[in-house]
Amino acid sequence: MASSSSSHPLSHYSEWLDPRFRQLLLFQMAFGYAYAALILVPKFATVSLGAGPREVGALAACPTIFAILFAPLCGAWLDRGAHRAAMIGGATLLGASTLGFGYLNTVGPFAYALRALHGVGNLLIVSGSAVFVTRLVPAGHHGRAFGTAGAASLMMNAVAASATEHLADAFGWPIAYEVAGGACAFALGVSLTQPEVGAPVHAPLPATLETTTALRWRAGYATFAAGAGFGMLVTFTQPYALSLGASHVAALFVGYTLTALAVRLGLGSAVDRWGRRRAARIALTVYALTVLVAAALRPATLFPLGLGFGFAHGLAWPALCALSVENAPADRTGSALTRTQAFFAAGTMSAVWCGGLIAEAYGYAAAFIAVGLVVASGALALGGAQRRLELSGL
Repeated sequence: MASSSSSHPLSHYSEWLDPRFRQLLLFQMAFGYAYAALILVPKFATVSLGAGPREVGALAACPTIFAILFAPLCGAWLDRGAHRAAMIGGATLLGASTLGFGYLNTVGPFAYALRALHGVGNLLIVSGSAVFVTRLVPAGHHGRAFGTAGAASLMMNAVAASATEHLADAFGWPIAYEVAGGACAFALGVSLTQPEVGAPVHAPLPATLETTTALRWRAGYATFAAGAGFGMLVTFTQPYALSLGASHVAALFVGYTLTALAVRLGLGSAVDRWGRRRAARIALTVYALTVLVAAALRPATLFPLGLGFGFAHGLAWPALCALSVENAPADRTGSALTRTQAFFAAGTMSAVWCGGLIAEAYGYAAAFIAVGLVVASGALALGGAQRRLELSGL
């Protein structure tokens, strides 16, 4: 079936007019609840399992390791048009592995096995949904569409993080994670009714020097740096704040959600107008500053820190996704998006693993400073890529 986007002039096009896109947003909202509940694993591990910084880092790194390992297989699968199957499989894996997660009583092999399934499920959902977007939306609007789809997931972040904390306080972590697993079951139901979509109607944007190896690797490193910033802020602000006397950490994710939503819904089209590379460079600069400021964290600063975090990630992810497919052949969109997810996961893994070791040896502030400098280097890498393009007149 032809995409409905073909009936709308690009200048007046809106993906909201396509009922398949609206159904995708519903899927993203359900997935977003489960994802936000799993963001609280560092707190769960600290307060319920007695985990230290090294174990918290290892639990956070485990999903990203398996996401990286399965990325090539997932990319090849998506290139063959299996985006809907990936969404179904991802919702099944994520839901099943989340339902019993709160019943863990120690950091052991079973905990790491469940975290591995979390990583594979998340990879399938994020990559499958992103490819689905490229099948529905013209290339010139990819930045906005990726932002809108991500915003649907983000809408649940503040709700789910706060709800999971309060459910855990009132009824225990098992109930909190059963509810999150139920959200995945709902996402599975939505994905089962999502229609198949054929190849993109609109061709990719014209090729630029991004097709050269050096510039592709610059973009990949920038994605790695963004993943490092994300992993550090999501993982270690929680035990850091708890060590300083905080009892709840959801304020970070409330602030994050507010600005991330504002950026994706208010500046979604700006990613396409400014250029994906320039937008990503701005986002990484804010990311670096936010991570560096987190070195001086206090419980009262969780909310404002979340505001900076949300602005950075709200702009970075759609810009980096759109950049990854900007010059990809139509039959390799799945590989391009999965590769982006793998670079991001590698950055997250490196930050949480090394960050845990640094925090244990030298304190949380030192870990945030080290990772903040890595994120800043990602912004510099994109700046160099931008200068090369400008000198070439592209």
